[in-house]
Amino acid sequence: MALPRSPFRRRPLFADLVADALLVARAGVRQKVKNVVIVRTLRDGVDFDLEWYTDAVRMELEALAVENEADAAQLVRDIQYAQGRHFRAVTARDYVDRDVPKLRRRRRVHLALAARLRALAEDEAAVVALVEDARMLALDDIAAAAAAVPRRRGPKPLTGAARRIALADLQEDLEELARAADGG
Repeated sequence: MALPRSPFRRRPLFADLVADALLVARAGVRQKVKNVVIVRTLRDGVDFDLEWYTDAVRMELEALAVENEADAAQLVRDIQYAQGRHFRAVTARDYVDRDVPKLRRRRRVHLALAARLRALAEDEAAVVALVEDARMLALDDIAAAAAAVPRRRGPKPLTGAARRIALADLQEDLEELARAADGG
């Protein structure tokens, strides 16, 4: 009987790396959309438009895909630079020959993430769900901020004789309005 794999194994599976990267990317997009909902609602007074937000999410996912492809292209250059260098690296980006397998794997993750981001952008239900999650988070933040704002206390309620006088005046006003409404 095989033992289950430890989550702390030395080298994570490629699929896990891509899934984790996608999780982080989705969270970033959701956060960005949440912030846009807050700004458009509070500052601009714009009503929520699902179509506008789904288009914005698709554009953001495409931008992230392009960014990951650019990172993959940079890794190709880093791999070419590192090949054949067999001495000690001086800085974090001073790659050497022993870094090449890790750089190749990182490049594959970037390319796979770009493909998954584009697939996510094509999934209408997933995009709408992402927008709705962001909207709910934004509404929660707005409600929490509104609840935390200290309110100015209104006038003290009338008591005793002052209250009786105010109620009598209100009753007279209501009787006058009723007579006016009846035409007499």
